[in-house]
Amino acid sequence: MTLTRSEREPADAEQVRRSVELDGAPAEVWDALTEESLLAEWLADEVEIETEPGGAIVCRYADGEERRGEVELVEEAERLAWSWRREGGGPSRVELVLDAVAERTRLTVVESAPLRPAGPLLLASAAGPRLRRGSGPALAAPAGGGASPAPAWAPRLARLQAVVRLVLA
Repeated sequence: MTLTRSEREPADAEQVRRSVELDGAPAEVWDALTEESLLAEWLADEVEIETEPGGAIVCRYADGEERRGEVELVEEAERLAWSWRREGGGPSRVELVLDAVAERTRLTVVESAPLRPAGPLLLASAAGPRLRRGSGPALAAPAGGGASPAPAWAPRLARLQAVVRLVLA
């Protein structure tokens, strides 16, 4: 499968892309991306998701942060996408793309947000300290410096690798 820009994603968006290889075929990995209990092991402390276009997604974090959004795309064992936002923050779109690689799966996470005239639109403009604590995936560092871009996806993907290993064991 080729990763292509969605027609719903603007060409002038700030974008972060991360990939990880997971043990197991895409159909086996799919559960860790769509089952609430498994999502709660790596994406957020508590996750509610309706895995159908137009379905709701709600992610709650231990620090009290909450993100709400809508599922946009579901292609079983291939792609899952949603748009979400923090309270008081701008929107972003997350797309998970699964590609079979030998007997494994490459998961590519693409998070994008529209650009503002003054710079990238952050998921939460007032969440600078939270970005460093890694409360949730985020596109960019706070204006004027701070954390490096997308600091939160790397640890989450590492936890996802562990979850997939447990599910397949």
